[in-house]
Amino acid sequence: MTLLNVDAAIPSQTWALVRLLTYLGKSISLEDARALLSPPPLRAEDTTTRPPFDCAVSSLLTLGLVQVDDERKELSLAGRATTLTSSDDVETYTALLRHAVLEADRNSELGADNDAAGPRDLTRALAWFLVHDPMERPVDWVAAQHLLDEKDGKDRGLLRPEVLPLFANATRWTRFNYWAPALGLAAAPLFRTEGSGPLVPDCTVAVKQTVAELWREEQRINAVEALQVLREHLPVLPGGAHSLALGIPSPGENVAGAALSFALLRGHEEKWLRLEHDDDARHILHVYDPDRPASPRTVSDITILEATNG
Repeated sequence: MTLLNVDAAIPSQTWALVRLLTYLGKSISLEDARALLSPPPLRAEDTTTRPPFDCAVSSLLTLGLVQVDDERKELSLAGRATTLTSSDDVETYTALLRHAVLEADRNSELGADNDAAGPRDLTRALAWFLVHDPMERPVDWVAAQHLLDEKDGKDRGLLRPEVLPLFANATRWTRFNYWAPALGLAAAPLFRTEGSGPLVPDCTVAVKQTVAELWREEQRINAVEALQVLREHLPVLPGGAHSLALGIPSPGENVAGAALSFALLRGHEEKWLRLEHDDDARHILHVYDPDRPASPRTVSDITILEATNG
């Protein structure tokens, strides 16, 4: 099972199944779960199309978030999903799903070839996508093809040739349009644009959730150390392990890169973190600021503020 394949689920379908299991608080027979989530009026008559319920089960099995008792034919939560409660919302599930997709063991040998098993196809696409600048034109299917064009695409040199192609067809780009925003690693353009499935490499949601998981309110962290930790937890960021495995060069040990810079600046503006500068600091993080493109903004420390919704 691969997550960008047409036979895989989209994230909302997996959330519906996980939500049912957290609400019940116990295992349920496969047939009962199917009946609750796929009543007859919602079942496709086209027998060549895999039912969404089956896609959701397979995708969640791939990510280790559910398990099936083959003998009893029962379905239950597994792995990190067992920590969910009926009061948890889709934002909590976003973080959990992202952990499962990016987990190292599910992405081994990521740069060796273009084997798409598990979440590898999605992980490669995310790492490539987050190289780009959120302030530039949104990337749609046509732009993605041009960027990755075999002859003159400017992104060809970013990736090991063994991992190409990232998107064999438009269907995989469409699936990417569901998964990347659902993981907090992309967003729809603020203004409506033309094109097929335009996306912005805005990872603010993922960064905000990760910051809230890692550090307490009012904690102050050296900015370069924070960069290293964020790359460990979000390894598809430039400089992260998954990105490096694909051959994508790191921006530098003290350079945030365009996508992460955008998220950090948003955090500062939205007041869920504060970027600070100490002239005497020994380790300085360089943050790309579109308001001053000729010279990066220098940040010595990051102070965590109260996280708010929105």
